[in-house]
Amino acid sequence: MTESEQRVALVTGGNTGIGAAIVRRFIKSGVSVAMGYFEDEVGAKALAQELSAGDGKCIAVHGDVCDPRSVSGMVHAARDSLGPVTILVNNAGVARHGPFLQISEDEWDWMFQTNVYGAFRCTREVVPDMVAARSGCVVFITSELALIGEPELAHYVAAKAALIGLTKSLARELGPAGIRVNAVAPGPTDTRILTDEELTAEFARRLPLGRLGRPDEVAATVAFLCSDEGSWYTGQVLSPNGGAVI
Repeated sequence: MTESEQRVALVTGGNTGIGAAIVRRFIKSGVSVAMGYFEDEVGAKALAQELSAGDGKCIAVHGDVCDPRSVSGMVHAARDSLGPVTILVNNAGVARHGPFLQISEDEWDWMFQTNVYGAFRCTREVVPDMVAARSGCVVFITSELALIGEPELAHYVAAKAALIGLTKSLARELGPAGIRVNAVAPGPTDTRILTDEELTAEFARRLPLGRLGRPDEVAATVAFLCSDEGSWYTGQVLSPNGGAVI
């Protein structure tokens, strides 16, 4: 059995967009994957079945990252079916535009509960097994906007920036246990999280490379960080963004 075949990844928000591309990339590399999902149970299970049709091992596990007990159940389901999680990709997240003065406390809380507390909960659940194994890899999906800011996205940018701080702190704390922690900050990527205006050709032309990113391009960065080739990376933020941030 090769090293990759012994690896078990949990990818939250893994049934759509960037998350699904990450799941596909891992399966192609021989990594067993627990694909976390919150909505569309039918679609998530169909994707898991599709990816398990060959030699791959993929299961769909429901999890609400805003609910600690649901997160615990999701991680236990992954462990029971595939073994201890050795790779965690905190991809689940939400975004919503709105002027700063119109952001309610409830909406601010929702943004942080999903994007920050959700990642904290998932990481807290998997790290004990990684510590016991003296090995592991955690990746937080943040955003290139966390590096530069953006009008009418203060709550989203603040939450994604918090993940960068968490990445750096955990890299220092968990490194001695053999656990690497990194972040990926994608630029505008062709997924449903973009607004209608961001999905236009005119918007894409403003980027130095003149196009939106593809989910598989972000997945390639995640796969690299979780591979042996990325073994000297920890506490880093890699930003595949087509020149949106230079």
